[in-house]
Amino acid sequence: MKSTLTPLAAAAISCFASLSSAQSIDFQFGDDTINGDATIGASFKTALNGETIGTSFDLNSIVSGLTINVTPSQSDISITNSGIGIDSAATLSTLGDALTFSFNQAITLDFLDVGGFTGSGGSGQDSLQLLFSNQNPTIALVGGQFHNNSSDTITFSSGNALAANESFTIERVDGSFTIQAFTVTAVPEPNTYALLAGFCALGFVMVRRRSVK
Repeated sequence: MKSTLTPLAAAAISCFASLSSAQSIDFQFGDDTINGDATIGASFKTALNGETIGTSFDLNSIVSGLTINVTPSQSDISITNSGIGIDSAATLSTLGDALTFSFNQAITLDFLDVGGFTGSGGSGQDSLQLLFSNQNPTIALVGGQFHNNSSDTITFSSGNALAANESFTIERVDGSFTIQAFTVTAVPEPNTYALLAGFCALGFVMVRRRSVK
């Protein structure tokens, strides 16, 4: 007998097929783009520029249900064609300057691009700390620790995972620089896979039972 998908089964299969795999999200603050989309980037800039408290932005068009929250340590969030930072210059340049980023879904922080970063950590030269709200170790960075010692970019492969609503903070230690870009990967949590897999399995059972009748 020809089997016909029940609405529940069809929904289960569709849901499982569309289950979000790990999705990379590239924030280019200087270019005002997110994943290459200038419209989303411009909306992000409009929503956050000048905010003095933690402010959220909806990334649902990239990953279902995803939001980012950005919190300045002092003054206000500033986004210019140089990058994102504090106050009107969009830099981290004074004592206490820091930006904290969090997502409402699990992520890994994969890549960081810090503009105008020079020196080797001497007094008055650029240095920062990358702090995590979980047990990931703090990462201290000076110019010589970036790729090729001068490119201002660095890729992370371990100690970079954050659960939903955990955060990472880019904190100035010395000098003056801007955050030009970073890349995160939104990672579906295991319980999400389990729930949808169970739903999908139920759908297939219903399909089989219907085809046997």
